[in-house]
Amino acid sequence: MMSSRKYQFIILSVLILAALGVSIQVLKLPPRINGDSVFTHYNNYLIFKDSFFHLIEGNNLYTSYPTDYWDLYKYSPIFSLFMGGLAWMPNWAGLLCWNLLNVIVLFLGVKDFDFKSRRLQLFFWFFIFLELVTSLQNSQCNILIIGLFLLAYKSFQKEQIIRAALFLCLTVFIKIFGLVLFILFLLYPKKKKFLTYSLLWFSLLALFPIVITGWNELIWQYQNWWHMLINDSSVSSSFSFKGWLDLWFNVHPSNGIVLIFGIVGLLLPFINYKAIKTSAFQIMLFSSVTIWVVIFNHKAESPTYIIAVIGAYIWFINSKRNWVEFVLISICFLFTIVSPTDVFPQSWREGFITPYAMKAFPCILIWVYLIYNMLRLKPQQPISIA
Repeated sequence: MMSSRKYQFIILSVLILAALGVSIQVLKLPPRINGDSVFTHYNNYLIFKDSFFHLIEGNNLYTSYPTDYWDLYKYSPIFSLFMGGLAWMPNWAGLLCWNLLNVIVLFLGVKDFDFKSRRLQLFFWFFIFLELVTSLQNSQCNILIIGLFLLAYKSFQKEQIIRAALFLCLTVFIKIFGLVLFILFLLYPKKKKFLTYSLLWFSLLALFPIVITGWNELIWQYQNWWHMLINDSSVSSSFSFKGWLDLWFNVHPSNGIVLIFGIVGLLLPFINYKAIKTSAFQIMLFSSVTIWVVIFNHKAESPTYIIAVIGAYIWFINSKRNWVEFVLISICFLFTIVSPTDVFPQSWREGFITPYAMKAFPCILIWVYLIYNMLRLKPQQPISIA
């Protein structure tokens, strides 16, 4: 039998080769044209990179720069400062290092995660690989986010409270929805210590850019960030719960109503208070939250689903794996992961997959089923084993 060290080396090598191959592919693609503007296929990386220069030059991070890239920068000032480590590189080198960072953090998050068996861990990589490539092709930070989520969860399990607080605070300063993962601390001891170190890390990360910006300018940047977030109400029509309601039922609730519904659903299993301390409840809550931050994000995009499908897979391997759960994970693979690819004819994608939000629908189903099972969980109910 292959040693664990050799096995992990092979997995890491495949991930590095994937990051390298995707980076080369994206760099060689012809530019995209949007009206009078021309953009690269690694536009997201340029948004991250150029934000560093906007920060040190004292420019508003959260306004449009149509001559440089398409879309807005939507992350924190500390993330801009962090990107300074790559900004000095030529684009080809910076993009490669960025994609490598993403896959390495994910690898570290998965490496010691309890998958019950090596077979189930290996299948995990097969299950998510297409979604991983999709996210790499868009040079986004979603792989990094889910890697940090996994590292935070493992830290909680090992009662490494300082690390758990750091990993979760890092996610918040990359994407604000990382705040939702803080719900995990309710399940573990040393809550006061966690809150203390969370406040410490949060303050340090929030204020660190002051070494470049000064106090007044940093406050101004945070005001700009807040203004951008509260006014960013557009919906990604086929990738969120709100979009699904619109496309299936022609129902148009406000973002606030959908968010309240999602929060109630997320917290509902806590009424099953006798099961809260079980390992089954803990892993189910982690899976629930990782799916939640995608389907209840009105700005979710296709590459964001790397987060949700990892949550779905972790739910599945810890479920009873009965026929219902096999059907759910199968439609997740078929519609969430495979349907956006060329495996499905373009006519199917345009006539069925996109108009009916079929990328989002399986994850919505799994999340509802997961909440239902958390409510029914017995206090000593064991987690399934391989």
